[in-house]
Amino acid sequence: MNTVRPRHTGSCFGVRDALQLTADALRAGGETVALGQVVHNARALEELEQHGLGRADQLPEAGGPQVVVTAHGATPQLFAEAKRRGLTVVDTTCPLVKRVQRHATELAEAGMAVVVVGDAAHSEVRAVIGWAGQREGSEVEVVASESEADRLPWRECRGVVSQSTFPQPRFQQVVARLRLRTGEVEVRDTTCPVVNQRQREAVTGLLDRADVVLVVGGRGSANTKAVAETCAERRPTFHVESAKEIEPSWFQPGQLVGITSGTSTPGWVVDEVEAACRDL
Repeated sequence: MNTVRPRHTGSCFGVRDALQLTADALRAGGETVALGQVVHNARALEELEQHGLGRADQLPEAGGPQVVVTAHGATPQLFAEAKRRGLTVVDTTCPLVKRVQRHATELAEAGMAVVVVGDAAHSEVRAVIGWAGQREGSEVEVVASESEADRLPWRECRGVVSQSTFPQPRFQQVVARLRLRTGEVEVRDTTCPVVNQRQREAVTGLLDRADVVLVVGGRGSANTKAVAETCAERRPTFHVESAKEIEPSWFQPGQLVGITSGTSTPGWVVDEVEAACRDL
C-alpha cells in the first residue's frame, strides 16, 4: 500500500522530555516508581518498565523509592506531602500542563470560580483542580461538553481554562455556552498548540488525500482519540497502538493510506506502522 503522513507525527517535546527524565532517573540507580502512566502510550511504557520502572497508585512512605510525577502533573498537595515524607520526586510535568495549572491558580486567586473544560477523570484535570482549589473558599467546576455547561448555575464571574489536550474548536463551543450562564467570563485558552497543529494537519494535509486513515497512539491518550474522531468524520479511520493490530481487510488495492499519531506516540512506533502498511 502507498502511504502519506502529515508533516508532524510522533511524540511532542513534553512527552519526549518526560520519557528522557524518567530514563535518566532509572540510570541514576535506586528503586523508581511512577504515580500512574508517565505518558499514555503502552509501547513507551514497556521500554521504561523493562529498565526497572515500577508503578504506584499512591505516595510511598518515608524512605521509599524515588517517585516520578507523570507528564500530566500532580496536585500541589501531593508535592507537599512528598516533601514532608522526604521522598525524591522526579517531576516530568509537561510545561504546557504547568501553564494550565498556573492560569487556574491565578484565576482562583483573583476570586473567580474556575471552570476547567476537560475530562474530570483525566489525571491532568484532577491535578489542575488541586491547583485551582488551593485558595480557601475557591470554587472549581469541570465540564466536558456544551450540555454539561448548560447545567451549571448562574454566576457573576468565572475564569475558564482547558485541559491541554482538549480540542480547541470544542473548547470554544463550551466557552460560548458558559458566557450565557455568567456575567463576566475571563478565558485562558490553554489548549496545547501541538495538539491543535495535529488536528489542523489531519484536516488540511491528510483527509483531502487519503482513502483510509490510521491514527497511531495509546487507547488512553485523549489527544489521540480526538484526532481519530476528527478523521473518522470524513474517512474510514482505525485507531491502532502498534503495527500488530493492522488488518489487511481494512484496505482495498490502490488505496492511499494516511498515517498520523497522537502527541504521546514515539516516532519509531509510527515508522513501524507505516512500514507494515507498505508491506501489505
